[in-house]
Amino acid sequence: MILSIHIPKTGGSSFGDILKGVYGDKLWVNYDSQWNSKTSIYASIPKEAECLHGHFEFDAFDSAYPDASKITWLRDPVERTISLYRHIMSRPDRQNDLIMDIYRKRPTLVEFSGIPWVCNQAMNYLSGSRPCDYGFVGFLETFPESLKLCSKLLGWKSVPRSVWENRGKGRGDFDLLKEDRQSIMQNNKEEYEWREEARRLFSPKEK
Repeated sequence: MILSIHIPKTGGSSFGDILKGVYGDKLWVNYDSQWNSKTSIYASIPKEAECLHGHFEFDAFDSAYPDASKITWLRDPVERTISLYRHIMSRPDRQNDLIMDIYRKRPTLVEFSGIPWVCNQAMNYLSGSRPCDYGFVGFLETFPESLKLCSKLLGWKSVPRSVWENRGKGRGDFDLLKEDRQSIMQNNKEEYEWREEARRLFSPKEK
């Protein structure tokens, strides 16, 4: 079993399309919840599934699939924060009170980056794990190269066509002041440290 953890704003929608091409009907995609070890018992997963993809916490399906290989993609935390900020400010989920509160208050990007659930957001999914616990970690900045490594490590027959469904939509025209960038980086220090450790293990240039 492959467990694909989609951290928001890291290219997960495009990677889901790639997984669909590889696994077909044996892929289970679900975004009904940020699945965790308590809620995952309610997930209706087909017996024939070989790959699960969605907003899963690291240990969400450990009891059901203790030997599963976990994979995920990361993005530079500053770019991820910018993308999430622009998404909320342009297309807020009006059914989500937390999102709408941010939308109405209109914080600056730096203020937004300091909101507890925004800073180190990847750790909302990766907390309790280390990169060595994964069968593959990809990096959005080197998507084609990382995809080749993913194909090799997962034993796919060929390398799928490289796509990034929302490429360019979240970058924006933010000309960040050096001190603002430093503030956002500081607000994501834990995520940066996890990412650097992952790069030592899964950097495409080192394979």
